[in-house]
Amino acid sequence: MAGSSDDLMTLIDGQRPVLTPKLRGIADFALSEPERFIRSSSRELCATLGTSEPTLIRFCRSFGHSGLAEFRIDLALSLARGRGQVGASRFVEPQSTDRRRANLPAKRRIAQAAAALVTGDNAILIDNGSTAEFFAEALAETPPLTIMTSGLMVAQNALRHGTHEVMLTGGRIRRNHLSLSGRLVETALSGMRFDTFVMGADSVDPTLGLSTFREDEAHQTRAMVEAANRVIVLADSTKFLKPALHKICDLAHVSVLVTDMPEGGAVMQAIEAQGIAVLRPDPVDDAALAEAPQ
Repeated sequence: MAGSSDDLMTLIDGQRPVLTPKLRGIADFALSEPERFIRSSSRELCATLGTSEPTLIRFCRSFGHSGLAEFRIDLALSLARGRGQVGASRFVEPQSTDRRRANLPAKRRIAQAAAALVTGDNAILIDNGSTAEFFAEALAETPPLTIMTSGLMVAQNALRHGTHEVMLTGGRIRRNHLSLSGRLVETALSGMRFDTFVMGADSVDPTLGLSTFREDEAHQTRAMVEAANRVIVLADSTKFLKPALHKICDLAHVSVLVTDMPEGGAVMQAIEAQGIAVLRPDPVDDAALAEAPQ
C-alpha cells in the first residue's frame, strides 16, 4: 500500500475509510498518539487498543512494512518531517530496539560484506547505529586497526576481538542510543585523518543525499565525513527515499555503498550514475543470521 517515498501519516489518514473497524482503531491511535505508538511495547499497544499482536502486525504490513519495528521507524520519520508545522514537542526518535530489529538479517549481511573493504587500512572511523555495531563485530579477521567511534556498542564490539586499538570520540552520552554527541566529537577529530569512515544514515536519496533524525548528529557526522579519505555507507533497503530530515552530505562524498537493494531499479541506477561503487552482500541463510546472538 505504501511506497518508500510516501509520507506514512498521510497514507494512514487516506486509507482510514477502507480499513476494517479493528485496523481503523489502530490507525486512529497512530495518528492521534504517535509518540505513544512509537514508545510503547507491542504488549502495551495491544492492551491499550484491545487487539492482538497478529492484528497489530497485519496493520503494519497493510502499509508495506515487514512488522512493527519497521513501521514505527517510518512513523517517526513522518512525524519528524512535519515537526515544523506541529512544533518541536512532536519530534520523537524511534526506539533503539526498533532500529535493531528492523531488517536484521540484511544488516548483518551488509556489515559482513563491508568488513572486507577496510583490509589494508590503518585507521578508520565508525558511526554509531545497529549496522555499525554489526560491522564492528565482523572485524574479527581484519588485521589490527586503529578505530575511533561515537558508538559505545561499536567500541565494545571492536574491543572484543583483542587486536584493534579503540578510541571514543568523547561527548555527551545519548542514553537511549548508547552513542556520543556534541561539539567534543568535532574537537576529537581536529587534526586527525582516517583512511575510511564507515557510516549509516536514516535516509538515503540519490537527489537529496544522506540525512538523519537529529540536527546535532548531522553536524557531527558531517565532520566525520570530512575527516576521512574515503566514505563507506552501510544502508539496508528500508533506508532509501525516506523523508529528508537533517542533511549530512550529498552522495558525491560517498565512495562505496553497501546495500541489499537489488540492482536495476531507478533508485540504484541514479546512485550508480553518480560514480558510486555499489557492493551487495552474497545471499546467505537469513534465518540463521536472524537467530545469531545480538
